Formats: sequence, C-alpha cells, structure tokens
Amino acid sequence: MGTAHADEALRQVASGAGSYLSECDYHMPDWQTRAWGDHYPRLAQIKRRYDPRGVFTVYHGVGSEAWSADGFTRV
Repeated sequence: MGTAHADEALRQVASGAGSYLSECDYHMPDWQTRAWGDHYPRLAQIKRRYDPRGVFTVYHGVGSEAWSADGFTRV
C-alpha cells in the first residue's frame, strides 16, 4: 500500500485524530485540521492570548499561517 493510500485509509478510520507534527507533509493542505484536529480554533485563541506578537512560531505550528513559509516575514 502506498503512502497516499495508507494516509487516506487512516483518515477514514480516525478522521479527527490529528497527526504527529514533526512528520507532517510539508505541503499538506488543510494542515490546521489535519495536524491539530478540532482543537485548532481553541489553540489559536490561546496562542493569540499568550503570544500576541507571534514570537514563537514554527512551520505548521498554531498561528504560523500568519507568517511566510520561511518564518521570517508576517503575511
């Protein structure tokens, strides 16, 4: 079974399970939901409260959509 098929099979069985962030596909569409599940909106709210300037950011981390892919520039 190819990686894409395995990924889809697991998603069908456990659609809201999220993922292990360090092993996410760098180009994963809808990464907020696929990596963080239904928790993303609440995590984003917490992130805005405790890190309003976005000092702590990583690719595909909560709030990272506000930054360029290289993490150096706000979008």
